Amino acid sequence: MAGVQIAGAHLATADVDLLFDARRSLRLLAPEVSATGVVGLLRKVDRSFEVLGRSGVRAVNRDGYLVDLIMPAMKDRMAKPLRSRIGTEATDLEAAEIEGLGWLVSCPKATATVIDARGYPLTMVVPDPRAFALHKLWLAGREDREPLKRQRDQAQAKLIAGLVTSRLPHLRFDDPALAALLRALREQATLLTAATRRDTALAPPRLEPDW
Repeated sequence: MAGVQIAGAHLATADVDLLFDARRSLRLLAPEVSATGVVGLLRKVDRSFEVLGRSGVRAVNRDGYLVDLIMPAMKDRMAKPLRSRIGTEATDLEAAEIEGLGWLVSCPKATATVIDARGYPLTMVVPDPRAFALHKLWLAGREDREPLKRQRDQAQAKLIAGLVTSRLPHLRFDDPALAALLRALREQATLLTAATRRDTALAPPRLEPDW
């Protein structure tokens, strides 16, 4: 979307997270993939993918590349649980509940065409970059977050906020479309974008998730 390449130091290089919005149906083009779900889709690309461990939330291939299926944690633990699998096979990945993801699935989605390592175009649907940056800022403020990940979270928050401000000015942080985010978190956008211009550290807010 911004027309740049991000240096590898800012990225996780050995895994990918698939964010599953269990409130909506996901239609896969191939009927057999609709049955086998994520694992079936992965094996169409690389037959070596296997479900890792008993929890069934992660798949790994022979090169050690990890794929996690994640979903927002339910606010009401007494409510009927949402479906946690995409496919109908019992061997498919089961989504792990992660706090704070409700913000990302409730905010606008962004679609962009990228070029893969072979030079082919690929359409990607991802969370709104503004919501992503503010969510990363929230993660950086969690005391239970690993220190190394907190540093990367803050760096990613500043990086994406800077790209939005400089290259995607039509995407405003005060956009009503971001109303799914906590007001206290949205109010940090001004400090976040200012920190990107000054290239200084930013003390992230400590907020309780509300989704």
